[in-house]
This record gives sequence, structure tokens and C-alpha cells, in this order.
Amino acid sequence: MSQQKTKKKRKHKLKNKKLFLNYAMPCMVERVRRGEFTQEEFEKYCEDLVKEREVPDEEMYNLFPVAMNFIDESAEKLNKIKDDEVTVDKEVVREYFWYDHDGVVNKRMKHGRKDYCLVLPGKVKKVKGKEGLVETPKGDREVSLVFLKEKDLKDKNVTVHYYHACEIISEEEFNKLWELKSDEQRN
Repeated sequence: MSQQKTKKKRKHKLKNKKLFLNYAMPCMVERVRRGEFTQEEFEKYCEDLVKEREVPDEEMYNLFPVAMNFIDESAEKLNKIKDDEVTVDKEVVREYFWYDHDGVVNKRMKHGRKDYCLVLPGKVKKVKGKEGLVETPKGDREVSLVFLKEKDLKDKNVTVHYYHACEIISEEEFNKLWELKSDEQRN
């Protein structure tokens, strides 16, 4: 397994590692496609996430080099950097994945694969086991609901990255993201 090199400029204080992992783990699909990880490794990391097994901070730099490099910019916008330490809390995770991540994807990815890399709002229309049909601004998607702990997910507002629901969001957050992502699709 080849590892991407990540220039580690600052120390990251991961205050909401679970939320970060819910959003970042689906990015590994691309790394599996490129042969950097096996499908089995990806599935094991997902299982570890669901079972809330700890991922050491140092391993985060190898697993998610792009996010760990670019999240600093999101933290800086929110004044979450002090003495070269980046606080990665819920606010920073959302700023990166909801707003800044799409720009990173658009610069780095080929057109045909971009749509699944984008983080989108969605409404869960159907649930079958740990899978759900989610309506997004880019159409309906079948997604894994395994990262979400809540039992009754039908009609919940969520965010979707690749084929995974990442978190449940409020109606207000949903509407704001829906409008933003719908506008992006029109442009």
C-alpha cells in the first residue's frame, strides 16, 4: 500500500474525530479505486468507525492527507488556530466538508467522478436495514446509513458523501445547504 506524503505544518487537535471520520472515510473510496488501499482495508476502517474504535491521530495524516492538509484553511477562517495548533471541532469539520471540500474536489478530480465526492444535503426517503434512499440536489442516491446511530432515519435530513450518510442535520441547515448545492449544480 503506497502512502501519500502529507506535509504536517501544524498540530491538529481533533476535538470531534468521529464527525471528521464520518465525512472523511468515504474519501477512501477514491484511494481504493487508485490502488492505494484495498477494499478489505476500507471496509475494516469503516467497521472500526462504526464500532467507535480509536484511530490514532498520527494515522489520520496517512489515511486522509488531503483533508488534513486543507482543513487548516477552514480552521483559519473560523479563528481556530492558536500557536500553530489547529482545533478541529464540529464547526471546522462542517466548514471544510460543507463548503471548502467541494472546491478541493473540483480542482483535483476528473469530471466524471466529481459528483460522488461532493458533500450534499439529503432527505432520507426509504430505509431498508442500514441502507437508505436519499433525495439530494443531484437526484436520489442509495447510501449506507451505518455511520448514523439514530434508529428511525426515515424523513431525516442528512449530509451525504459518496455513498454514505455522514450526519443528521437540522431543517434550517438542510435548507441552507440544499439552496447552496442546488445553485452550484445550476452554475
